[in-house]
Amino acid sequence: MKEKDGFVDYPQQQMILYVEKDGGEYGPMQTGSFISANYMDDYIYKRRNLELDMRAQLTNGIISPVKYYMILVDLSISELAARAGIRKSRVKKHLDPKHFGMATIDELKRYATVFNLPLANMLQVVLIKDHGSFESIVLLENNAENISINQTLTSNPYVVLTKIEERI
Repeated sequence: MKEKDGFVDYPQQQMILYVEKDGGEYGPMQTGSFISANYMDDYIYKRRNLELDMRAQLTNGIISPVKYYMILVDLSISELAARAGIRKSRVKKHLDPKHFGMATIDELKRYATVFNLPLANMLQVVLIKDHGSFESIVLLENNAENISINQTLTSNPYVVLTKIEERI
């Protein structure tokens, strides 16, 4: 690749490419990421819509928390079973809310470990008010005196909806 062909104007994510310089020699060149510059917005949009759709299915009792996180973490049933150390047939059952209630505490802990979250968080959806609408995001900084936390039951008997908003 020639040096002029490798340049991408994207300062948010930089990378090093080894390109052919004008003099014919090869060397490193710092440039922006082509994929981030051209496809990141589309990825974020699709990922957000996936999360919204899966959250609606979870809170309406269509899917279990195991299926919700399995899809968001992008694992197959076989991968989840292997990582959690649970039989594949048992994992398949836990994807359905009807059979999710038969999971043992040990199995739930194993799932939570695979999904890299505390067990209590696996059984609740946390929404944070951001610019007037509730979003499923991580609160980076907070001021505990100005935060209101409300929990609501959902149609799924195993999941609670937690809304966090800043009091003004």
